Amino acid sequence: MTRETFPSNSQQTPTENSILEHGLDMLTRDGVRGFTVECLAQDLAMSKKTIYKFFPTKEILLQNIFKYITTVLINHFERILKKDINPLDKFYTALDEVIKILNRVSISRISELKARYPKIWRDIEAFRLARREDFLSIFVDGQKQGFIRRDIDIELTATLFMNIVNSVFQPEFFLANQVGPRDVMFTFREIFLRGIITDKGLKHIEDNL
Repeated sequence: MTRETFPSNSQQTPTENSILEHGLDMLTRDGVRGFTVECLAQDLAMSKKTIYKFFPTKEILLQNIFKYITTVLINHFERILKKDINPLDKFYTALDEVIKILNRVSISRISELKARYPKIWRDIEAFRLARREDFLSIFVDGQKQGFIRRDIDIELTATLFMNIVNSVFQPEFFLANQVGPRDVMFTFREIFLRGIITDKGLKHIEDNL
């Protein structure tokens, strides 16, 4: 089934996109260990040879599926940054989009991915760190509009924010503490944001969020 929220990549053929879309469905359903090219081919009613024509190995296929996910998130972030809304609303909305993606896959399956495909996991971490620029843009606007304190280094704030996310949002942390990404993100978001906002910013989030 084609997922309408996942935009096609103009550099890919319709066949490639259908493979990636359904591959993502299978990953969220079966995990990395249960994901096989043979099952994917059966579900799509195509030969394994066709899939291997586009993605020569299972690891390359998985890499492209996760690139597909990151493309979705980048598109979401770009739309959020263009919205004519309060910067604090952008901050909350951006994190909500991340949570939606995280909630689709169990932590045990994420742990499996990290253990079996460390290169893919490093790519995911690099992608997360690169989102610093998106959050920096939000923080800069928030500071200009008086919602974020002017006595803090906003560049350093954005760097700290993304590095803390990257360090904490690891499968080992969730499994060891028996907590889910949504609860952790909610708590971290509240602690972090309330430490950098002004009274004006606090009033906005208490009145509107």
